[in-house]
Amino acid sequence: MAESPFKFCSDCGANDWIIRSDREFVCAGCGFRHFITPIPAAVALILDAQDRILIIRRAHEPGLGKLGLPGGVIEPGETGEMAAARETREETGLDLPASAYTYVCTLNNRYLFQGFVWPTLDLFYVARVPDFGDLNPDPAEVMETLICPLDEVPLADFAFESNAEAVRRMRAHQTSGRVL
Repeated sequence: MAESPFKFCSDCGANDWIIRSDREFVCAGCGFRHFITPIPAAVALILDAQDRILIIRRAHEPGLGKLGLPGGVIEPGETGEMAAARETREETGLDLPASAYTYVCTLNNRYLFQGFVWPTLDLFYVARVPDFGDLNPDPAEVMETLICPLDEVPLADFAFESNAEAVRRMRAHQTSGRVL
């Protein structure tokens, strides 16, 4: 069983928990039920005209120094495509409209934040650019950018298995002759 990520009950303020499962935490004081539900995140698979993919090296935890794809939590009022566009712009400087992103798949992930491993649902979107000439990475987010043919991406170096799996699926798509 997991430790509760909640310090105080949002109903009565008590800090005594009955842990029913990895996702349900009940306040021992008032019985109010708190749940952990997956957090939606959008992740971008950006390909150029040569079918090379943009990979980033993370500049912060979790996964400091490991590889990843541009992405992050979907904000209130955003669609997945809007979040993929915003996160790509914030992290890499590539400014593509939300309409440039096409849904690929959803994968489960786990993300350590403030001492608790939160479940996420990573929604992957693909977008294409002619080239990567407009890259301007934010050093607070990205240590390095790599432009790789899909079959040369070092999957073992990814911070998150969901990102590596999405690249695996892109490879399978590419070798099948289907176009994304």
